[in-house]
Amino acid sequence: MWLTDRSLEGDYVNVSYMGGFIFLAYVVSVMGCTTTLELLHRRTSRAGLYNWYLLLTSSITMGGVGIWCMHYIGNRAIVLGDGERQTQIIYSMRFTGVSFVLPVIVLLVAFYAIGASEKASYLRILMGGVLTGGAVCGMHYIGQLGISNYNCTYRVPNVVGAAIIAVFASTVALTVFFRWRATWTDSWWRRGICGCVLALAVSGMHWTAAVGTHYWNHDGTMRHTGQLSRSQVVIICSVLACAACGVLTACAVVAGGNRRRLNMQARQLVLTCAFFDQEGRIMVTPHALLPSRKIVDRYLGKTFNDDDLTRSHPAFLWAFRASRNWNLVKDVIPFMRSRIESEEATMEHYLAKGDSMEHETEMQSDFDEQFKRHFCVTAQDLADEVRQPLPHLGKLYDNVLITSAPTSRFSRAMGYSRIGNSKGQMLFTVRHLDKYDANRLAAAGFRFTRVENVTSALSSRMHIPLPILGEHLRDMRDYAASSRNYESGVHIVSFIMRPTIYDHFEVLTAKGTGNPLPSSTLPIKRIQIQHLDLISHMEGWTISTCLSWLKSDAAQGNRELDDFREQLIYAMSALSSSLPPSINLASKFSSRPLIAPCRTSDGTDVSNCVILPFCAVGNLDTQVSNPMFTFTPLRLFRVQQQMNDVNVGGDGFAKELGKELYYSNARSSSATESEITPPSRSMFKFWPRKQPDPSKRDSSQETLTELSQLGDIVVRREVKVDVSKLSEPAVENTLGRHASHTTVVAGDLAIGTYVDELYNLCYSPGVRLRPDTAVTKIPSG
Repeated sequence: MWLTDRSLEGDYVNVSYMGGFIFLAYVVSVMGCTTTLELLHRRTSRAGLYNWYLLLTSSITMGGVGIWCMHYIGNRAIVLGDGERQTQIIYSMRFTGVSFVLPVIVLLVAFYAIGASEKASYLRILMGGVLTGGAVCGMHYIGQLGISNYNCTYRVPNVVGAAIIAVFASTVALTVFFRWRATWTDSWWRRGICGCVLALAVSGMHWTAAVGTHYWNHDGTMRHTGQLSRSQVVIICSVLACAACGVLTACAVVAGGNRRRLNMQARQLVLTCAFFDQEGRIMVTPHALLPSRKIVDRYLGKTFNDDDLTRSHPAFLWAFRASRNWNLVKDVIPFMRSRIESEEATMEHYLAKGDSMEHETEMQSDFDEQFKRHFCVTAQDLADEVRQPLPHLGKLYDNVLITSAPTSRFSRAMGYSRIGNSKGQMLFTVRHLDKYDANRLAAAGFRFTRVENVTSALSSRMHIPLPILGEHLRDMRDYAASSRNYESGVHIVSFIMRPTIYDHFEVLTAKGTGNPLPSSTLPIKRIQIQHLDLISHMEGWTISTCLSWLKSDAAQGNRELDDFREQLIYAMSALSSSLPPSINLASKFSSRPLIAPCRTSDGTDVSNCVILPFCAVGNLDTQVSNPMFTFTPLRLFRVQQQMNDVNVGGDGFAKELGKELYYSNARSSSATESEITPPSRSMFKFWPRKQPDPSKRDSSQETLTELSQLGDIVVRREVKVDVSKLSEPAVENTLGRHASHTTVVAGDLAIGTYVDELYNLCYSPGVRLRPDTAVTKIPSG
């Protein structure tokens, strides 16, 4: 392409362009712009050295590579005159240096003004687009001032057009990136498109301005001494472009490593933390990942099918309790870590002697004890990763998510998917962050985004089905904000149990942050003596019978209790409408109020509430269609409520943890590695389990499990009597005051809760194992 014209001072120099350098200049600009967006994508806050580093490097890659390198490589495509070396452009080192520094500074201001929030405002983006476009134009014309052997003139329409292109295209690219980047966390190719659009702004501005530039009054006396030739500038630009390419390659390598690590974790037992800020946004890394660490390769226990760590498993219940007592656990982490290291050294010792199979069997028989140590040490490592002390890691979520390792298309086509596919399990610690901690974690390099924005990316990377993961993440958000315990006041609840094949009994619980059982709350805050007289008439009645009697003339005899009676009618009606009629027919009322721990308005569990229960035991096929309710293992539910009672959970776990450490210390000090001989290997245990005394175990209608130190729930004793007659002297003298209480405990600590009382009520003679369809007559009062 040739451009010929004349000026008043003389002839303009002929200009031609080399297509190869034009293409190369655009490619270099794309590399610089894409690298800039990758770095800005990782920026999570305006504070913190990490974020300032990303801000500075992104400004350098955009201003130094995306704009500056593109400009000078593009100018290398300009051929003046006949192409002779002495007639080509020579650059002044001073202006060339200024043209590099100026756009970097302007872009630093522009990117800082846009901010690092999930969605930048349009005003901030517009400001950033104007500054970015201005940086492109300013760099171009300052760079042109560095041409020392020619005078340049510029056409005004081209100057205006170049500025409009630079500002408009920059604003479009930044708008698309910053407004939608939260939902593009896992879409590198979309960020690449944004980089191409941003490079198009730089290139479009440059060539629009270049076409309107004329070179004249060539100074033939100017030599290359002390100046920069075109080739030297291209070499400098190539070095910077290679640096940008290196950054992109490093990002790709890290992303590939993350994918391989996640594929491996899909076959392992993993601990993950899910933190939520005050707006309910979840904390993720810039790669849309949740911080996670491997606990063990897989669970090796022999208690459940397929070695699953179910949420009613003793090991899980122990971990559940440990996460509520991190302050106690953190002091013994060094000991646990040393035990793990000694176990690994011992394993290597046996592998070297060829005794791996025998020793592996010994370790598996005691794997629950090892799991506790691995869980606590992994929790400490995870806390270090997220830069939090262990007590601030959060509480363990009350469910275990199943992950499935992916298989390639080739494996599926060859029929190897069933062989190569394996599943893993994922535990979550959840925490609700205050504003200070959220800002501190954002400054450390973590992002906060809405759950809906990253659910799809997390599902594909964690290998958990999208609907399941989305439901659990929303439940974690509610769970982190408030434990599953009662609000203060008086509640009428339904305690519905059903037997299961593997987990023994399950109890119907409510989802969300409300009361943990299906319930209806009364307006009153406390039960008065005169209220007890009214509810005592309804002992053992169904909901429909209670409602009929409360509406009868017999119940309306005491006018002072009319308000309370109306409140009972409204609450029982609401509770009855939320449950199936078959369950309502089987549920029997207990007039003895129970005390349960509850949460207060400031979130501290230091007070109690009163519950008035309806109890029933269903069949194996008992179902509830209400989506707000779900069945939870009785063991887990009991431990949940025990942990809500701050006067019970902490002391019990401290005693149990101390006892376990005592046995471990005593056992580990009894023999050293050099003292272990082959005949005595079968007696070697890393953390021996304390066996229960069979003579102290009574038979029970439900034997949940044997007594252990892992937080399991057991039935200590059970005597079937009529609960309504407990206060009678004859019963009390015969059986003893506490003979009728079934204590469902965690570990080997017999600490009763209101759940134990409810469990007892379900086995009183008035409660049947299947719904009673017979018509119940209303007592006359």
